[in-house]
Amino acid sequence: MATSGIKFELTEKDKKHAIKYVEESGFFKNRLANFLDISRPTLDKILDEDTTFFTDIKHADAIFCKDLIKIVQKKNPVFILNTKYREEFNNTLKVGFDPEVAIQEVKKLLEENTTTDLPPLT
Repeated sequence: MATSGIKFELTEKDKKHAIKYVEESGFFKNRLANFLDISRPTLDKILDEDTTFFTDIKHADAIFCKDLIKIVQKKNPVFILNTKYREEFNNTLKVGFDPEVAIQEVKKLLEENTTTDLPPLT
């Protein structure tokens, strides 16, 4: 862990390795800090102070996401897109779906089923 008051700087080689790492694995700060063998607070401080490096890391993460989406689109696992990227791939809101109508349809089906001992729904 970094000592307070001592400035830690990454070498250009370290930064290039970090950018490549993010391109291949995504921008997860804890894993990136472990990869660079520094603490998470030190990584946060470096990213705050070095805006060019931060921008390069965010760009690398965008490349990772783009590549991941391309792979996923070929395989078509909708579950991954719906859970990891909810905002971009939210298919839970169906246009024209009325929950009240669906509930009434289910009630009607249950009431029509006379083979059970259940009382009708009211």
